[in-house]
Amino acid sequence: MTQNTSITRTVSAPGRTSVPKAALRACHPLAQACAAAASVWATAIALIVTVSLPAAFGFDPIGLVIAGQAQTPQPLNPVGGQPGGPPIAPKPGGPLTPSDTTYKVDAIEFGLMPDQFVEYKFRLKTGAMMVFNWKASAPVDVDFHTVPDGKPISASETFMRGKASSGQGTYRAPYPGLHGWYWKNTGKELVNIIINASGFFTEARMFSGDPVGEPMEVRDPPPPEN
Repeated sequence: MTQNTSITRTVSAPGRTSVPKAALRACHPLAQACAAAASVWATAIALIVTVSLPAAFGFDPIGLVIAGQAQTPQPLNPVGGQPGGPPIAPKPGGPLTPSDTTYKVDAIEFGLMPDQFVEYKFRLKTGAMMVFNWKASAPVDVDFHTVPDGKPISASETFMRGKASSGQGTYRAPYPGLHGWYWKNTGKELVNIIINASGFFTEARMFSGDPVGEPMEVRDPPPPEN
């Protein structure tokens, strides 16, 4: 029995494959539809990327907002808190406390023999601040206290007491008066103490038995070194 076989023969040029015309005619409408759909999708994606994402979420994947092409117009007169805004007065009790005078600096070293003591205090107004750092060559008894202006010695307050060989921090005066340290060498060897301070104090006084104390020089901050 002979089987009839239908064979479609194609003629191929070197390096090229031919496709039957009937197949090309069948694919042509489908290709047009695919191309149209791809164009619609491309337009939708472009709108999402360039308009929807920056407007809704602040997400700018291609940098249009950064480049200034989709920026929201800025006000001509900046509001308070921005550079160039209206004047703002510091809030009482806030983090910024302007001063009418410059701050002062002080640095001094003491040598204490066994059983010797020294007191060193700064005169501060209410709310005035200072930054301090002190170090001793061996542990000493230390007491940080106040001598309020115009009040008896019983009004003095102690804010730190103990044995230490160093201390650093900030201090804000709760009222006007003298504020500072008492150190005593309870050991058997010479102890050297160095203190550095800067702040809005007007004078320093050293006490070593005299209730009046000896005034000490405080200086303006030095200019920057060249």
